[in-house]
Amino acid sequence: MLLRELFLKETDAVPAKKLGRAFNHPEHFVFFHGADGAREAIQHYEEVSVEKPGATTIRKKWDGNPQIYWGRERKNGPLILAGHNGWSRGAKGTNPEEIADFIANKSGKPGTPEQTAERQRFAQEFASLHPIFDRATPKDFVGFVYADGLFLKRPPLDKQGVYTFCPNPNSKTCYHVRADSELGQRIANAQVMVVGHAYFPQFGMSDESQTPIDDFSQFNHTAGLIVQGPMYNPTAPEHDTSILKPLKHYLEKHGPAIDSFLASIPATDKEGIFYKFANQMSRGGQFDSVDNNMFFQWMSNPANKISAKKAEHIRAMAQHHGTALSAIWELMKKLRHVKDQQHGALEAQPKPDIWDTHGEGNVRYAQPGKHKYGNVKFVPTSWTPK
Repeated sequence: MLLRELFLKETDAVPAKKLGRAFNHPEHFVFFHGADGAREAIQHYEEVSVEKPGATTIRKKWDGNPQIYWGRERKNGPLILAGHNGWSRGAKGTNPEEIADFIANKSGKPGTPEQTAERQRFAQEFASLHPIFDRATPKDFVGFVYADGLFLKRPPLDKQGVYTFCPNPNSKTCYHVRADSELGQRIANAQVMVVGHAYFPQFGMSDESQTPIDDFSQFNHTAGLIVQGPMYNPTAPEHDTSILKPLKHYLEKHGPAIDSFLASIPATDKEGIFYKFANQMSRGGQFDSVDNNMFFQWMSNPANKISAKKAEHIRAMAQHHGTALSAIWELMKKLRHVKDQQHGALEAQPKPDIWDTHGEGNVRYAQPGKHKYGNVKFVPTSWTPK
């Protein structure tokens, strides 16, 4: 998985229903939250198109690995460090031995000898982060920080004088830093680099509870660790937003039918059927061809494990509510088209000290007092769901 204050106060900008992920695609707001969700997606596009330089709210979506959570439960308390599995299962690692033991022996089912050896190797590597983060975290810091690893071992410098690191083995995303830049000079002395995202007041809280952080300077006073802060687009993305006006007219025309149709669909099916379908169509490059017939055929495919009862109910409700389902697909396509234009405009902006190839796009946190359906991610069409 990014506002302009160190720790923002918790606001009412929390998803009305916990559907999807902590960050959702704007086009998914349509089937998650109906006409109101689509309006909020359009609102995001309108707001970012007029933002002033130095006050923008779109930030880079990082593809780091592993996820790292660290902090203290009280002033002068021991540093607690955990990965995502440890965070979600309450494994508070207060020293390297505890951390390594959890990862190696308690974090998952036994695997092949090769998998076991790799888990043990990773357990030792991750556990070695504890003293590094302990030295870098002020003794009076209370709470927990969430970050993604960018490298746990400094990468070599290539012939062009660039550091390149590709932290997630399951993606093609790589990051590049020129050695002669300010960040490159810091990398020359660093053992570990992570990118910070957010703050949690207590250990093990849900993703929806995160509060974005902009300033990670308090963790950057030791040479061995770099905690990279969020990277905002320098100016508003310059692209054609004229599509938004007719899109709003289309929404007002079809919104009541969409809401009536979605009111008949359980939230579990919005996630387990509509969300699953939309992601599979993106993965297969078929999203722009989606229509009712494709959706119904997909539900009838035994491989997708949709019960006949659920599928028949959705078909019946789609027929009862006329154009509602077709309008959902049309709205989603148009919202995604705007997103792709925005992404192209952002990619055309000057490269910062650290830039990516095959990047995952950008994200935007829900703004206090403005948004009710949570955070959004502006991921390009070429993105493949994990």
